[in-house]
Amino acid sequence: MMKKKYLSMLAVMVPSALLLSGCNVADLAQDKYEQSASKSAKTSEEGVASGLLPKWVPAGGTDVKLEQRSTGDERIFTMDYAGELSSESCKTLKLVGVPSDKELKKGYAADPRTKNLTADNFVTFRTLEADWWPQDAEQRTTTLCGRWWVHQDAGKLYAFAPDNSSVANAIVAERAETARQESQ
Repeated sequence: MMKKKYLSMLAVMVPSALLLSGCNVADLAQDKYEQSASKSAKTSEEGVASGLLPKWVPAGGTDVKLEQRSTGDERIFTMDYAGELSSESCKTLKLVGVPSDKELKKGYAADPRTKNLTADNFVTFRTLEADWWPQDAEQRTTTLCGRWWVHQDAGKLYAFAPDNSSVANAIVAERAETARQESQ
């Protein structure tokens, strides 16, 4: 009998607490894909050892900054690094910023996280933002390192791993809906 009393009280208290806190209960019921987390490492060796960075990342990098989608596969990272990339793990693109279907297929097949998927499962655009990521840096890609789109510029290495289509398209839809609501 006491259990029912407590359950009844909880059923009234939780919605009341949400209402009083200013939370939008409708927002709680919706999936939110626009979530990411910032991470960092002092060195590329530390980042690879901790699993923050993929294994192809060369030793000798410093000041690693990474932004990762919490709800999907997208990642962007940069680090100070002016050395060479492994020709074993990384393949130069024929056209800068425009990996061909064949290049993407080989890249995704070579990456442990995407080897069982096809390039069609992923978008070719970025949805993550970070103040340290140059505008349209992914369009300067010169090399694919597995699923990672990579280029180097002025002593820095930039890498972008696209998100799967369903998450990326949901993010685009969320942003459009947010913009629509803000314009009303």
